[in-house]
Amino acid sequence: MIDQFLFLLAGFGLSAIVFLKFAARRRPFQLFLLMAAFSLGASAQNWSSFLDSSRAINWNSAGFTIPNYSVNCSTQPSLATGSGNASANATAIQNALNSCDSTHNVVNIPAGTYYVAGFNYGSQGHQVLRGAGPNSTTIYVTSGNIQMISNPWTYGGNSDVLPPSGTNQCAWTAGYAQGATTITLSSCGSAPPLHQTLILDQINDTSDTGGVYVCDNTTSGCAVEAGPGDNEGRKTGGITRDEQQVVYTTGVTSLGSGSYSVTITPGVFFNNIRSGQQPGAWFPGFVQNDGIENLTLDYSQTSTADTDEGALLLSNCYQCWVKNIRSMYATRDHINLVQSAQDVIRDSYFYQMKDNHHASVSYTIEWTESSGILVENNIFQQQTIPIVPQNGSGSVVSYNYSIDNIYNGATGYMNAAYQNHNGGVAMNLWEGNNLSGIWSDDIHGSGSNGTFFRNMLIGWQAGANQETVPTILRALDRAFNYVGNVMGQPGYHTHYQTYATSSSATSGGSESTGIYSIGLAGMDSCSSGSVGACDTLPVSTLMRWGNYDTVTNGVKWDSTEASPAAVTYVNANFSSSYFGSLAHTLPASLYYNSTPSWWPSGKAWPPIGPDVSTGNVGTCSGTYSGAQATSSGQCTAGTLTAAWASHVVSNPAQDCYLNVMHGAPDGTGGALAFDANQCYSSSGAPSGSGPGSPTGLTAVVQ
Repeated sequence: MIDQFLFLLAGFGLSAIVFLKFAARRRPFQLFLLMAAFSLGASAQNWSSFLDSSRAINWNSAGFTIPNYSVNCSTQPSLATGSGNASANATAIQNALNSCDSTHNVVNIPAGTYYVAGFNYGSQGHQVLRGAGPNSTTIYVTSGNIQMISNPWTYGGNSDVLPPSGTNQCAWTAGYAQGATTITLSSCGSAPPLHQTLILDQINDTSDTGGVYVCDNTTSGCAVEAGPGDNEGRKTGGITRDEQQVVYTTGVTSLGSGSYSVTITPGVFFNNIRSGQQPGAWFPGFVQNDGIENLTLDYSQTSTADTDEGALLLSNCYQCWVKNIRSMYATRDHINLVQSAQDVIRDSYFYQMKDNHHASVSYTIEWTESSGILVENNIFQQQTIPIVPQNGSGSVVSYNYSIDNIYNGATGYMNAAYQNHNGGVAMNLWEGNNLSGIWSDDIHGSGSNGTFFRNMLIGWQAGANQETVPTILRALDRAFNYVGNVMGQPGYHTHYQTYATSSSATSGGSESTGIYSIGLAGMDSCSSGSVGACDTLPVSTLMRWGNYDTVTNGVKWDSTEASPAAVTYVNANFSSSYFGSLAHTLPASLYYNSTPSWWPSGKAWPPIGPDVSTGNVGTCSGTYSGAQATSSGQCTAGTLTAAWASHVVSNPAQDCYLNVMHGAPDGTGGALAFDANQCYSSSGAPSGSGPGSPTGLTAVVQ
């Protein structure tokens, strides 16, 4: 007779099931739980009851705890006022940064207004440039930009990182499983660096896989803007490697003959790594723990034209940060992150672009070839596109507020934040944001596996009537997850979705008045650009559960929408019958395991979702008709009307904008005074602390 013992380990995506068989006559047994077998991490994931593990990752690895450096560097800058001192001031700041070391970390910029030419932090890391507060310290950047960048600096086009002979590259020959933390690198040009970052990649798909499909504008029929350029990373035989993950090495062991066993953190994000795509790794350079905080950066006086570099550039920067800054009038980007990992941008305010430059290349925070970025608790006023991941994976965009996205490229056109703009963007989490919308486009390539959880996405802006849609998933954007969001504008949106029914046909009406636009090749089109066809897979692979929208005027717990079937590299998401019996409850967060320490005391947590019934966000009548507010006093010549079935509580960034900065509900007006310490002083300004390790792992014997 055989006894069977079933162990259910909650939380490893789908529950891990171990069958142990013992002969009836054997002595009492001992149980050995081999935790190392579960490569996705021995911790319960908050999404595990409604998402298959091929659709999500452990987002706890995004960002890091910002250090509270307190010891001054040996040299402090002596700065002079007046525009004629820009170069001298830059030199003074540069000399101060150069004097920092591992235990002397702070360069103080005193209260005042200073003109400063661009400067570079240098390569030593572990240094912070700190002002006296955004309302006290102002830096006018007159030329160039501010750089946190490694020395040497390597990019994907350098010969030393190109296979097969580059000195700073290896073939990735084993350890492909999602969640793997030990990988094998072979045919290395040199030993992989220890305690530094690597970029893992593989070549793009050369034909549609029927599931997760990674391609860009070097592939015919993949991107609206065809031709060379606008793709990032290395190329092998003319094929781009858009899909990339930046990891940190914690162990490097030689196996001989140019092969190494490398331990990485976090584990592998992707679900489609395979040997046929020539996986590889390369070493881009490294700098760690540079930061800037507590000041205003004003680029209105800069002579720098629109370039591919951000006003504030973080390159090969690991666990670097931007905190409590007011950034105004940047050119292309306020912040650009390149080949970086676990950086944090938080508690800051971004206003306008230089010379009213609000065109197609006007981004606030942009990143390429970067992973684990945390963008949290920021305010975006009169930006064009607040957030644009060009390439990268495993990042978290959370609890931000955006208002009045200005776009001068077309009359009546509303822009939104972007989940992906180039190919290879995957496994990012958007949580708790209040934005006009989140779009996944096909301008430069395809994206996949994004998760949108408990966001407020209204798809509306005063004066706009084109592309006023909360969410767009263009052709080739597949296997996305929408859970617990609140979507649409009361009285404006008229239908639930516009979606592709074939490569040449759509259903549902104009996308500009729908809640969802799914699988189209362009605005109301199946023939835009070089994509040239609609795609039915974005809707058939889309997971939706527990979202409220203003068209159906209710929460949709639709078991069919929640259980898309399996496609290449993505498992079936449970079953319709499973969701039919699943309780209509959601975790408060997919990133935090409890209310974060920076969250204001007495404020509802979570702030958005189908289970929130005490919402304070409504719509104004009067001057700001249709705009969001939290009190009638904010609605000039009008009143506040309850909306969204009280499912939306203002997040701290929206509270700061409306109640402390006294911004107009529709986002119009000039730049405002801002200081995170004044906005969030009731609970302390957010520190950037990430969540602790999940707990609650259980074993049940049956």
